[in-house]
Amino acid sequence: MKILCIGDSLTYGNVGYSYIPFLNKNLLISNKGKNGDTLYGVSNRLKKILVSNNFDIIILGIGTNDILLPYLKEVDFYWKIQMTSRCKIKKCIEDDLDFSRKFETLVEMIKSNGNKVIIWGIPFMNLTEFPNDIVIKRNQEIKLICENYGCDFIDINIIQKDVLPQERKVYSWRWSFLTRISDAISMTLFPKSKDWFAKKRELVQTVDGVHFSSKTASILSKEIDRKLEKIVLNRHKNSILWDK
Repeated sequence: MKILCIGDSLTYGNVGYSYIPFLNKNLLISNKGKNGDTLYGVSNRLKKILVSNNFDIIILGIGTNDILLPYLKEVDFYWKIQMTSRCKIKKCIEDDLDFSRKFETLVEMIKSNGNKVIIWGIPFMNLTEFPNDIVIKRNQEIKLICENYGCDFIDINIIQKDVLPQERKVYSWRWSFLTRISDAISMTLFPKSKDWFAKKRELVQTVDGVHFSSKTASILSKEIDRKLEKIVLNRHKNSILWDK
């Protein structure tokens, strides 16, 4: 069974932990996470990937950067310079209705290809004055789309609030652009340092307010494993019925 995991840095996992290493070890997985990717970017990449590759199941997690990158424009002047151009290049979708329509188009494209789909929503962002109300609203829209198209949905935002220990402090990216670069270098070269960063910053669910700690990645992987087991079981049942 071939599985495609596609999304942004939360899937790729060089900064913070990806959920992929925590999944069932017997799975054949292709990691197509890409740092900084948006809904628009994933849509274009996935269209090309599916032309020349066949996957039984697609696991999709996207939409964080469509909220995060516009937010960073208001954090400080240096972030504003960086993110104003990056939002244009990445084509961040800031309007909720446009986001919902684009997400539905993406899901429709995946389903028309005959793939089983597991979608996990936008996580909680533990950043100063982050618009988590938009996260909640967009997750509700994603959930509705999943229900309409018969996709499995995991609301990681709710899981973070209900299952994981709550954060003791709010983190800030203000005047910390170089720190984010340093994080990327350090965590890529020394992957075991990731939870150390979380502990040093007194964070629980993330290593920097955004990217997953091992706790969040692990709990997400368990939810995905449950969905995968359900898909495999249903496929087995259908196979038995077909044989009869």
